[in-house]
Amino acid sequence: MAKKSKNTQKSRFGNPAKAAADSAARTEARSAADARLDRAMTALSSGFVNWLEARGRPDKSIDVSLAILDDFFDMYRIIEPHTDPTRLVPEAVYEVMDVTADANPLGVLTLRSGVNDYVGYLSQAGLWSGTPEVLAAVLAELGRTDAPGTVDGGDLTDAEGADGGDYAFADIFIPELSPEELVAAVQTAPLWLNTLALLDWIGDGRELGPDGQITDQDQAAAAISHSGFERFTNAENHNTDGQHAADRLAFYWEMLSANSIIKVDGNKICVADGAPQRDDADDIAHTMSNLVGYYVFSVILADAMDEDLEDWQNTMAGWLAGAASATPPEAAVLLHAMEEPEEDPAAYYTAEYIARWAEEGLVKLDEYLVVPPAWRADVYDILHDDFPIQAVGPGAAAAQ
Repeated sequence: MAKKSKNTQKSRFGNPAKAAADSAARTEARSAADARLDRAMTALSSGFVNWLEARGRPDKSIDVSLAILDDFFDMYRIIEPHTDPTRLVPEAVYEVMDVTADANPLGVLTLRSGVNDYVGYLSQAGLWSGTPEVLAAVLAELGRTDAPGTVDGGDLTDAEGADGGDYAFADIFIPELSPEELVAAVQTAPLWLNTLALLDWIGDGRELGPDGQITDQDQAAAAISHSGFERFTNAENHNTDGQHAADRLAFYWEMLSANSIIKVDGNKICVADGAPQRDDADDIAHTMSNLVGYYVFSVILADAMDEDLEDWQNTMAGWLAGAASATPPEAAVLLHAMEEPEEDPAAYYTAEYIARWAEEGLVKLDEYLVVPPAWRADVYDILHDDFPIQAVGPGAAAAQ
């Protein structure tokens, strides 16, 4: 990928165009349209926060969602000067995502997810003022998992985003698996089992309390009991078992909501139309592929500081590609970092996030760090547009 200028200012999503627009805006008088937009967003934000809280989002996640909206509308209002925040224009939404993808192909997934939450809130709260057709078009754009420049077969190797030029990435080895083998692997994965357990717990719907919160958070957290890695110790971000369970549950709510598997309906959280059909092998494989993609992207991007985002993405993508290769890396350095977190905080921080993959069964963290064969094609699909990674092995042709 093209090397970034070290002097280019980056925003939360690595977007130099947005940073330039922000700088210019500070030197000009605010327009009446900007003031109206700010007043409208202030009025909408409290309801949006309540809606996120009702879905079990922790305060940190809600703060990130609000920051995402700030970044989105800072760009959107430039493209669509007469902005109505309750009726987005699909072409303008696409252009914002396109600009973001040019600056940071991985960051566009986070931006889409955050705006998708907001549009979902407008729709469910009856605040969307556009037509159903326009709403469907906006949601279709926000629900995409590729980067805007890749639909017609293009790639992002020249985009200014995660820059793999200084990194040597392993080739991903993809074996051939029958549909039956793939489904069997899905049905034993903690990520899948926990998803089904949460859907079973929700059943016909779970009541929300007067404050919009799920009243049985502890029971819901207990439902996601499946784990592929039991050595989660006193991680810096999870000081107690209870806090770790709460954070893990909050991410599941976010992931299942973003994939239209759950929804808030009135004063209940309910199973949505996008929930997997458990007796349909194709739907099982498709749903799991979406969950794997969402999970890996979110964890690759999670908590990286702006100035370190590029290195963080390259490091995590390098570990993931290596784990999916024919010669996976030894896991001793990761396991040691988790046992002795103060010895090397940077190594510990990386290991703690990789352990999250292992907890959901997306990698095995034992003597070696290994991506199970069933997820190799998904890992290649997630990474190859943004990093110089090749697929090899008998299943490679089908994955490309």
